[in-house]
Amino acid sequence: MADELLIKDLQAQIERDQVVAIVGAGMSIGATNRNPLASWKGLLEDGVNRCCEVARPLPPKGWKERVLSQIESEDVVDLLSAAENVSDRLVAPDGGEYRRWLRESVGSLKAQHQGVIEALHALGAKLATTNYDGLIEEVTGLQPVTWTEGVKVERVIRGDDQGVLHLHGYWEKPESVVLGIRSYEKVMGDAHAQTVLRALQTMKTLLFVGFGFGLKDPNFGGLLRWTGTVFSQSEYRRFRLAKENEADALQKEHPPEERLFVLSFGKDHSDLEPFLRKLRTHISEPSECKPAALPPAPRCFGRERELDDLVAVLLAENPQPVPILGLLGSVKPRSR
Repeated sequence: MADELLIKDLQAQIERDQVVAIVGAGMSIGATNRNPLASWKGLLEDGVNRCCEVARPLPPKGWKERVLSQIESEDVVDLLSAAENVSDRLVAPDGGEYRRWLRESVGSLKAQHQGVIEALHALGAKLATTNYDGLIEEVTGLQPVTWTEGVKVERVIRGDDQGVLHLHGYWEKPESVVLGIRSYEKVMGDAHAQTVLRALQTMKTLLFVGFGFGLKDPNFGGLLRWTGTVFSQSEYRRFRLAKENEADALQKEHPPEERLFVLSFGKDHSDLEPFLRKLRTHISEPSECKPAALPPAPRCFGRERELDDLVAVLLAENPQPVPILGLLGSVKPRSR
């Protein structure tokens, strides 16, 4: 198997508790049986429709078609422009309609297939996500921690608390949701959030699961470019999981200096859960049998008869006090 060496490396990092799994929209899409709201494009299309129904004032003629054409584009700039349009019309982050839209769209998602999330949790790795939904929390019982909660983020990273790091926000905390251009500028300008990302990239092995074009966004795109500049000679690897027919194309997105390796988990999404579960297999060889340790050497020498008498008295049914006569302290032989 071509990826065998890389898989063993990833397994070793998991066993050493060095992995942070960062989850993208692909995981949510699979867990919700391909609910359109689980994808970024699907969520934005729903947002456009919501704007045309409840935004005040209503968008001008031709606005809907123009924004939908941006969403259909594969260009990240177009997608961000569309997201900014939706955010602006619904008055993000404080507008009531914006909050209600997040609740009734991405906040309504439920995990119909829990296997992949359970397998991720079973790895024992710290979990982070760029998704706004609470699917991981629903399955694992963990609490969401957003990038805006600096102290809580540190406690989760250090292992003092348990939680899911929402690197681009959580639907129930609209002020944390990174959707349009201005919100991306906010998270990219937040010194603590950027320091955390760089610290994770520096000290841990990142495992990206469920990412398509998401690693091209301004936040992670900038992080990977920084990685390529700073860690081009690093011996440590980072990993990205992909379907077999997408692995080669995705690998070309990452120049060698990024030290990011794409691993194929199988032909389709159904192969992801068993692939993740086998990553937890202990790969260390069983230690050789060692001879039992010898009992400690006796600390008393001579007077065997007296010792036997003493043991017999102490083991009697009603042991009596026994005087032990001898010189005080110890006598060190003189050297000649």
